[in-house]
Amino acid sequence: MAQTPINIIIGSKTFTATLADSETGEAFAALLPLTVTMNELNGNEKYHYLSSSLPTAAYQPGTIHAGDLMLYGNNCVVLFYETFNSSYSYTRLGALDNPSGLAAALGSGNVSVRFEKGQTTENLTPNVQSDDVQSTKVIENGVLYIRYNGSMYNVQGVKVK
Repeated sequence: MAQTPINIIIGSKTFTATLADSETGEAFAALLPLTVTMNELNGNEKYHYLSSSLPTAAYQPGTIHAGDLMLYGNNCVVLFYETFNSSYSYTRLGALDNPSGLAAALGSGNVSVRFEKGQTTENLTPNVQSDDVQSTKVIENGVLYIRYNGSMYNVQGVKVK
């Protein structure tokens, strides 16, 4: 298993998120792409009941954070857009990498949300059979690049330097 990047698309806004490295995260990723209507609840979350169950490992997080993506029970996907304390039990699905603007994008009522697999960096480097060629992640001005064999590539695999 590995952490899986996903995109959460709400209207014209796309948020990146990372699914948990777990059976639950893996099972959710297998459902993607998925477009659902998420219902408003309590002024802090949107939820949707899936037609099938996912594996669970419920726990009481105590504090819910804006951007948390959780599973309530075994089939209710919950996207939280506010931070608050809770005594409820959830299974972690993942979290948004940056939830800034999430509440505004979700709005106050029910909303259509699309979950889809995101870009991975696993296949950006060519398959080379040499031990002396290495790739490294480089962050410049907040942007992630891959340095490979003396050149820099963006996360889409395009050579930039």
